[in-house]
Amino acid sequence: MTITRTLTGDGLPTGFPFSLAAASNDTCFISGMPALGPDGAYVPGTFQEEAELAWRNIASIAAAAGYTTAEIIYVQCVVADIADYATLNDWWRQQFPDVTTAPARFTFQAAALPFGCKIEIQAVAARGH
Repeated sequence: MTITRTLTGDGLPTGFPFSLAAASNDTCFISGMPALGPDGAYVPGTFQEEAELAWRNIASIAAAAGYTTAEIIYVQCVVADIADYATLNDWWRQQFPDVTTAPARFTFQAAALPFGCKIEIQAVAARGH
């Protein structure tokens, strides 16, 4: 089995002691990403702004690993406050207006998130055979 790891790429957050993504057998696991700028620093904003930047990071990491957002089949959203669940659903509908193309999703609240962020997003992408 060959494992390909994505450690860096243009515009991707830097400075982490882990791979941004690891892929094997046409499946790519993308590390959890909050709203971070290319320097790896937290970019605070509204819940939707942070979700958008976190998603852009996920999309950029997927691209650096050779995958598209259309190949993302599973997303895990960790929120700092479950009261943001409705806002998350509104943002999600904007990203995936056609529910038939939306990835599966799991959402839960954590006691605390890195940097004090409002949301962290993790994803899995896969290719069909």
